Amino acid sequence: MSKIYYAGQDVDAPCGRCGGETRHQILTVTNGVPEQLICGNCRSVHKFRAARPAPEPRTPRIPTAAKAGGARPGSLTSQFQQLLVQEQGGALARRYAVSERWEEGAWMDHPSFGLGRVQRRLGRKVDVLFKDGLKTLVSA
Repeated sequence: MSKIYYAGQDVDAPCGRCGGETRHQILTVTNGVPEQLICGNCRSVHKFRAARPAPEPRTPRIPTAAKAGGARPGSLTSQFQQLLVQEQGGALARRYAVSERWEEGAWMDHPSFGLGRVQRRLGRKVDVLFKDGLKTLVSA
């Protein structure tokens, strides 16, 4: 059964000027559906907007790597995990400091990126493989 509307009827509807749902009065009706309303608060005239249905809850998206049961072979994450397991890097890691000289193959414990292994040294910079990917850091 649909609701019957008539001119002069009071309805609660959203008002753009007031910024919320307020009491309105129906000014015009076409085929049983209100067309124009007047706000009881600010007296603005606007179109009738039917209430929006509540949005359906979204299902969280699962990354492709997680669906497949882990990191893709050959990805930096899987390379990092393999190195960590093979070399027991956590036991050999030193705390990262800019003033320290980092050589290839050394394990470091970075305060932001976590555990990582130096892959390549380029002058005063080193490329370090972390779980999140390859980062370039400063070295002495």
